[in-house]
Amino acid sequence: MSFRLNRGIHHDIAPHRSYRNLPIGAKAILTTIPAVVIVELLVVLCAQWCLNAMSNVAFFASRYEGVPARPFADPFLFVTLHPMTFDIRHSDWLELLVVMLVCAIIIVGLSVWREIAAPVRFFINLNALLIGGAAIFLFLAGHLGYDSAAFSQLMLRTALLTWLVIPVFVGFFAVLFPFSIMERIGFILLTVAWDVPLSIVRYTCFIAILGKTGPIAMTDLYFIFGPLLDVVPVVCFLSILLVRFARALQSQRVLWGSE
Repeated sequence: MSFRLNRGIHHDIAPHRSYRNLPIGAKAILTTIPAVVIVELLVVLCAQWCLNAMSNVAFFASRYEGVPARPFADPFLFVTLHPMTFDIRHSDWLELLVVMLVCAIIIVGLSVWREIAAPVRFFINLNALLIGGAAIFLFLAGHLGYDSAAFSQLMLRTALLTWLVIPVFVGFFAVLFPFSIMERIGFILLTVAWDVPLSIVRYTCFIAILGKTGPIAMTDLYFIFGPLLDVVPVVCFLSILLVRFARALQSQRVLWGSE
């Protein structure tokens, strides 16, 4: 008895690129290294201005939302950060019990009821686990291991380190494909340039949300929508750029090497 899903797979899909690879040549490495260095220098030169923009926009938004905040200087590496201490709403024990109960119902319900697509269920369950776990910790300990100033400091330092790591991270992908040096610089620079406004908007939204919801959402915001979210633009830009070179890679078979 043969399954319908397996019927014809070995006959209809001939092995082609699965048995090929793109050889990494000296030219790709020599053109990628200058691109990474140029973008890194731009990041170092513009980092202070971008970090100041993060602090200023977040401070303006906190005042607009009625969340009292007070920035302070924080020297870090080659820049001076300006994180802020902002008021966070306090959650009483009854509210924490309600949150724990709701998160437990969501986790159990989505584990039993599987009509929703699996990625959506896993995403909702992960958020429920983090929020429910934070509620349990707050209920037992009374406070988290960090306050608003530490969270703000963590966000700014993470943003700077992310901007410094992205050129190297994206450079490894650029080596694998036959891009010109200008295309490599543009690809790496575009990825970093997109991450700067993303960091500004995210930091501003985090402070506004925490000012209204309290520390119960800190862990979930950082782990789900923090540095993990920075990978999404990298993958998107890489996918868009590779579509442009798909025909070239198909027509120029000399670029493909046998394993």
